Amino acid sequence: MKIKGDIIRSVRKQKKLSQVTLAAGICTQGTVSNIENKNVCDSLEILDAICKRLNLSLESVLDDNDEKKLTTLLNHVEELCNTFKHKEAHALLKESSINVADFQNKELELRWFYFMGITNLIGFNNTTDSLFYFYRADELGDSNSIYAILSVNSLGIVYEMADELDKAKVYYEKSIAMLKKMTITIPIEATKIYFNTAKFYSLTKKYDLAYDLALQGMALNRSYQSLYMLDLLAYEAAFNDFMRSTDLAVPDFSSAKVFATFNDNQSLLNVIADDEKNMKR
Repeated sequence: MKIKGDIIRSVRKQKKLSQVTLAAGICTQGTVSNIENKNVCDSLEILDAICKRLNLSLESVLDDNDEKKLTTLLNHVEELCNTFKHKEAHALLKESSINVADFQNKELELRWFYFMGITNLIGFNNTTDSLFYFYRADELGDSNSIYAILSVNSLGIVYEMADELDKAKVYYEKSIAMLKKMTITIPIEATKIYFNTAKFYSLTKKYDLAYDLALQGMALNRSYQSLYMLDLLAYEAAFNDFMRSTDLAVPDFSSAKVFATFNDNQSLLNVIADDEKNMKR
Protein backbone atom coordinates (compact mmCIF):
# COMPACT_ATOMS: atom_id res chain seq x y z
CA MET A 1 0.00 0.00 0.00
CA LYS A 2 1.09 3.58 -0.59
CA ILE A 3 2.16 5.48 2.52
CA LYS A 4 2.92 9.10 3.32
CA GLY A 5 6.30 8.21 4.72
CA ASP A 6 7.28 11.82 5.29
CA ILE A 7 4.60 12.13 7.98
CA ILE A 8 5.94 9.06 9.81
CA ARG A 9 9.50 10.37 9.59
CA SER A 10 8.57 13.88 10.73
CA VAL A 11 6.58 12.76 13.77
CA ARG A 12 9.22 10.18 14.70
CA LYS A 13 11.89 12.90 14.73
CA GLN A 14 9.64 15.26 16.69
CA LYS A 15 9.36 12.56 19.34
CA LYS A 16 13.14 12.04 19.18
CA LEU A 17 12.81 8.35 18.33
CA SER A 18 15.27 6.41 16.20
CA GLN A 19 14.00 4.03 13.54
CA VAL A 20 15.20 1.16 15.72
CA THR A 21 13.24 2.44 18.73
CA LEU A 22 10.10 2.99 16.68
CA ALA A 23 10.36 -0.51 15.22
CA ALA A 24 10.97 -2.27 18.57
CA GLY A 25 8.45 -5.06 19.13
CA ILE A 26 6.61 -4.22 15.89
CA CYS A 27 8.85 -4.85 12.89
CA THR A 28 12.41 -4.48 11.64
CA GLN A 29 14.27 -1.19 11.28
CA GLY A 30 14.35 -1.89 7.55
CA THR A 31 10.55 -1.89 7.41
CA VAL A 32 10.46 1.56 9.04
CA SER A 33 13.08 2.73 6.56
CA ASN A 34 10.96 1.48 3.62
CA ILE A 35 7.91 3.26 5.02
CA GLU A 36 9.75 6.56 5.45
CA ASN A 37 11.89 6.53 2.32
CA LYS A 38 10.02 4.37 -0.20
CA ASN A 39 6.47 5.18 0.98
CA VAL A 40 5.40 1.53 1.06
CA CYS A 41 4.24 -0.96 3.70
CA ASP A 42 3.02 -4.50 3.04
CA SER A 43 1.28 -4.97 6.40
CA LEU A 44 -1.63 -2.93 7.68
CA GLU A 45 -1.09 -4.44 11.16
CA ILE A 46 2.50 -3.15 11.27
CA LEU A 47 1.53 0.26 9.96
CA ASP A 48 -1.32 0.53 12.47
CA ALA A 49 1.01 -0.39 15.36
CA ILE A 50 3.54 2.23 14.23
CA CYS A 51 0.81 4.87 13.96
CA LYS A 52 -0.44 4.06 17.47
CA ARG A 53 3.10 4.40 18.85
CA LEU A 54 3.34 7.82 17.21
CA ASN A 55 -0.23 8.84 18.19
CA LEU A 56 -1.18 9.14 14.51
CA SER A 57 -4.40 7.98 12.88
CA LEU A 58 -3.98 5.28 10.27
CA GLU A 59 -6.01 7.29 7.77
CA SER A 60 -3.61 10.25 8.01
CA VAL A 61 -0.69 8.28 6.54
CA LEU A 62 -2.48 6.33 3.79
CA ASP A 63 -1.86 7.79 0.36
CA ASP A 64 -4.49 5.86 -1.59
CA ASN A 65 -7.94 7.49 -1.53
CA ASP A 66 -9.89 4.24 -1.89
CA GLU A 67 -7.82 2.57 0.80
CA LYS A 68 -8.39 5.55 3.06
CA LYS A 69 -12.13 5.36 2.43
CA LEU A 70 -12.21 1.63 3.16
CA THR A 71 -10.08 2.04 6.29
CA THR A 72 -12.41 4.77 7.55
CA LEU A 73 -15.44 2.59 6.78
CA LEU A 74 -14.00 -0.44 8.56
CA ASN A 75 -13.04 1.66 11.59
CA HIS A 76 -16.67 2.81 11.82
CA VAL A 77 -17.89 -0.76 11.37
CA GLU A 78 -15.58 -1.92 14.16
CA GLU A 79 -16.91 0.77 16.51
CA LEU A 80 -20.47 -0.37 15.80
CA CYS A 81 -19.60 -4.03 16.38
CA ASN A 82 -17.92 -3.15 19.68
CA THR A 83 -21.26 -1.72 20.85
CA PHE A 84 -23.19 -4.74 19.51
CA LYS A 85 -24.74 -2.84 16.58
CA HIS A 86 -23.93 -5.61 14.12
CA LYS A 87 -26.97 -5.10 11.89
CA GLU A 88 -26.12 -1.43 11.40
CA ALA A 89 -22.50 -2.34 10.71
CA HIS A 90 -23.57 -4.96 8.16
CA ALA A 91 -25.75 -2.40 6.35
CA LEU A 92 -22.75 -0.06 5.99
CA LEU A 93 -20.63 -2.85 4.52
CA LYS A 94 -23.36 -3.83 2.04
CA GLU A 95 -23.96 -0.22 0.99
CA SER A 96 -20.30 0.43 0.22
CA SER A 97 -19.40 0.75 -3.47
CA ILE A 98 -15.74 -0.06 -2.78
CA ASN A 99 -14.62 -3.32 -4.37
CA VAL A 100 -12.18 -4.97 -2.00
CA ALA A 101 -11.08 -7.42 -4.69
CA ASP A 102 -9.51 -4.51 -6.60
CA PHE A 103 -6.96 -3.90 -3.84
CA GLN A 104 -3.53 -5.42 -3.52
CA ASN A 105 -3.77 -4.85 0.23
CA LYS A 106 -4.28 -8.26 1.84
CA GLU A 107 -4.76 -6.86 5.35
CA LEU A 108 -7.71 -4.72 4.27
CA GLU A 109 -9.21 -7.71 2.50
CA LEU A 110 -8.82 -9.84 5.63
CA ARG A 111 -10.42 -7.17 7.75
CA TRP A 112 -13.34 -6.93 5.31
CA PHE A 113 -13.88 -10.71 5.38
CA TYR A 114 -13.84 -10.76 9.18
CA PHE A 115 -16.43 -7.99 9.54
CA MET A 116 -18.64 -9.44 6.84
CA GLY A 117 -18.51 -12.73 8.76
CA ILE A 118 -19.11 -11.36 12.25
CA THR A 119 -21.94 -9.03 11.20
CA ASN A 120 -23.68 -11.89 9.39
CA LEU A 121 -23.21 -14.17 12.39
CA ILE A 122 -24.10 -11.91 15.31
CA GLY A 123 -26.46 -9.60 13.46
CA PHE A 124 -28.47 -12.17 11.54
CA ASN A 125 -27.43 -15.61 12.85
CA ASN A 126 -26.42 -16.36 9.26
CA THR A 127 -23.97 -19.21 9.76
CA THR A 128 -23.70 -20.12 6.07
CA ASP A 129 -22.36 -16.75 4.93
CA SER A 130 -20.30 -16.21 8.07
CA LEU A 131 -18.52 -19.55 7.59
CA PHE A 132 -17.59 -18.55 4.04
CA TYR A 133 -16.09 -15.22 5.13
CA PHE A 134 -14.26 -16.64 8.15
CA TYR A 135 -12.76 -19.50 6.14
CA ARG A 136 -11.60 -17.05 3.45
CA ALA A 137 -9.86 -14.92 6.05
CA ASP A 138 -8.23 -18.01 7.56
CA GLU A 139 -6.96 -19.06 4.12
CA LEU A 140 -5.54 -15.62 3.32
CA GLY A 141 -4.10 -14.77 6.71
CA ASP A 142 -1.04 -15.58 8.75
CA SER A 143 -0.11 -15.60 12.42
CA ASN A 144 0.58 -11.84 12.39
CA SER A 145 -2.87 -10.85 11.15
CA ILE A 146 -5.20 -10.18 14.06
CA TYR A 147 -8.26 -10.27 11.77
CA ALA A 148 -7.30 -13.68 10.44
CA ILE A 149 -6.94 -14.88 14.04
CA LEU A 150 -10.26 -13.28 14.98
CA SER A 151 -11.85 -15.11 12.05
CA VAL A 152 -10.48 -18.44 13.26
CA ASN A 153 -11.77 -17.66 16.75
CA SER A 154 -15.16 -16.77 15.28
CA LEU A 155 -15.33 -20.16 13.59
CA GLY A 156 -15.32 -21.47 17.13
CA ILE A 157 -18.34 -19.25 17.89
CA VAL A 158 -20.18 -20.61 14.84
CA TYR A 159 -19.71 -24.22 15.90
CA GLU A 160 -20.45 -23.43 19.54
CA MET A 161 -23.76 -21.88 18.46
CA ALA A 162 -24.49 -25.06 16.50
CA ASP A 163 -23.70 -27.10 19.65
CA GLU A 164 -20.79 -28.79 17.86
CA LEU A 165 -18.46 -28.27 20.80
CA ASP A 166 -15.66 -30.57 19.61
CA LYS A 167 -15.32 -28.57 16.39
CA ALA A 168 -15.60 -25.30 18.30
CA LYS A 169 -12.73 -26.35 20.58
CA VAL A 170 -10.45 -26.93 17.58
CA TYR A 171 -10.84 -23.34 16.38
CA TYR A 172 -10.69 -21.73 19.81
CA GLU A 173 -7.44 -23.58 20.50
CA LYS A 174 -6.08 -22.70 17.06
CA SER A 175 -6.75 -18.99 17.59
CA ILE A 176 -4.92 -18.97 20.93
CA ALA A 177 -1.99 -20.85 19.36
CA MET A 178 -1.87 -18.26 16.55
CA LEU A 179 -1.73 -15.43 19.10
CA LYS A 180 1.28 -17.06 20.73
CA LYS A 181 3.07 -17.17 17.37
CA MET A 182 2.66 -13.46 16.62
CA THR A 183 6.02 -11.78 16.08
CA ILE A 184 4.57 -8.29 16.51
CA THR A 185 3.05 -6.76 19.63
CA ILE A 186 -0.33 -8.39 20.26
CA PRO A 187 -3.03 -5.84 19.32
CA ILE A 188 -5.75 -4.83 21.78
CA GLU A 189 -8.31 -6.51 19.46
CA ALA A 190 -6.96 -9.83 20.74
CA THR A 191 -9.04 -9.13 23.86
CA LYS A 192 -12.02 -10.58 21.95
CA ILE A 193 -10.14 -13.82 21.40
CA TYR A 194 -9.32 -14.20 25.09
CA PHE A 195 -12.91 -13.40 26.07
CA ASN A 196 -14.63 -15.67 23.54
CA THR A 197 -12.34 -18.57 24.39
CA ALA A 198 -12.73 -18.03 28.13
CA LYS A 199 -16.51 -18.13 27.71
CA PHE A 200 -16.24 -21.41 25.79
CA TYR A 201 -14.09 -23.09 28.43
CA SER A 202 -16.45 -21.85 31.12
CA LEU A 203 -19.34 -23.43 29.20
CA THR A 204 -17.45 -26.72 29.04
CA LYS A 205 -16.57 -26.48 32.76
CA LYS A 206 -12.83 -25.99 32.21
CA TYR A 207 -12.86 -23.27 34.83
CA ASP A 208 -9.11 -23.05 35.38
CA LEU A 209 -8.49 -22.47 31.68
CA ALA A 210 -11.33 -19.95 31.45
CA TYR A 211 -10.00 -18.04 34.46
CA ASP A 212 -6.44 -17.91 33.05
CA LEU A 213 -7.67 -16.66 29.66
CA ALA A 214 -9.76 -13.94 31.27
CA LEU A 215 -6.70 -12.80 33.22
CA GLN A 216 -4.64 -12.72 30.02
CA GLY A 217 -7.24 -10.48 28.41
CA MET A 218 -7.17 -8.17 31.43
CA ALA A 219 -3.36 -8.08 31.33
CA LEU A 220 -3.50 -7.07 27.66
CA ASN A 221 -5.77 -4.18 28.63
CA ARG A 222 -3.29 -3.07 31.28
CA SER A 223 -0.49 -3.04 28.73
CA TYR A 224 -2.54 -0.65 26.58
CA GLN A 225 -3.99 1.26 29.56
CA SER A 226 -7.37 0.35 28.07
CA LEU A 227 -10.87 -0.57 29.28
CA TYR A 228 -11.63 -2.59 26.14
CA MET A 229 -14.15 -5.31 27.14
CA LEU A 230 -12.71 -5.12 30.65
CA ASP A 231 -16.14 -5.40 32.29
CA LEU A 232 -16.82 -8.70 30.49
CA LEU A 233 -13.35 -10.06 31.21
CA ALA A 234 -13.61 -9.13 34.90
CA TYR A 235 -16.95 -10.93 35.07
CA GLU A 236 -15.49 -14.08 33.46
CA ALA A 237 -12.53 -13.98 35.84
CA ALA A 238 -14.77 -13.67 38.91
CA PHE A 239 -17.28 -16.28 37.75
CA ASN A 240 -14.67 -18.89 36.87
CA ASP A 241 -12.57 -18.19 39.96
CA PHE A 242 -15.65 -18.97 42.07
CA MET A 243 -16.43 -22.12 40.09
CA ARG A 244 -12.88 -23.47 40.43
CA SER A 245 -12.32 -22.49 44.08
CA THR A 246 -14.11 -24.44 46.78
CA ASP A 247 -13.02 -21.98 49.50
CA LEU A 248 -14.95 -19.00 48.08
CA ALA A 249 -18.37 -18.51 49.63
CA VAL A 250 -19.52 -16.05 46.94
CA PRO A 251 -18.02 -14.75 43.68
CA ASP A 252 -16.28 -11.38 43.85
CA PHE A 253 -17.92 -9.32 41.12
CA SER A 254 -16.79 -5.96 42.55
CA SER A 255 -14.39 -5.10 39.69
CA ALA A 256 -16.84 -6.30 37.04
CA LYS A 257 -19.56 -4.07 38.53
CA VAL A 258 -17.30 -1.02 38.52
CA PHE A 259 -16.30 -1.51 34.88
CA ALA A 260 -19.85 -2.39 33.81
CA THR A 261 -21.18 0.75 35.48
CA PHE A 262 -18.48 2.84 33.80
CA ASN A 263 -19.34 1.29 30.40
CA ASP A 264 -23.09 1.60 31.06
CA ASN A 265 -23.40 -2.14 30.43
CA GLN A 266 -26.78 -2.68 32.06
CA SER A 267 -27.23 -6.18 30.64
CA LEU A 268 -24.06 -7.35 32.40
CA LEU A 269 -25.11 -5.61 35.62
CA ASN A 270 -28.37 -7.56 35.44
CA VAL A 271 -26.48 -10.83 35.00
CA ILE A 272 -24.26 -10.01 37.97
CA ALA A 273 -27.26 -9.14 40.16
CA ASP A 274 -28.87 -12.46 39.29
CA ASP A 275 -25.63 -14.39 39.94
CA GLU A 276 -25.13 -12.70 43.30
CA LYS A 277 -28.56 -13.99 44.39
CA ASN A 278 -27.98 -17.55 43.23
CA MET A 279 -24.24 -18.27 43.37
CA LYS A 280 -23.68 -18.98 47.05
CA ARG A 281 -22.20 -21.90 48.97
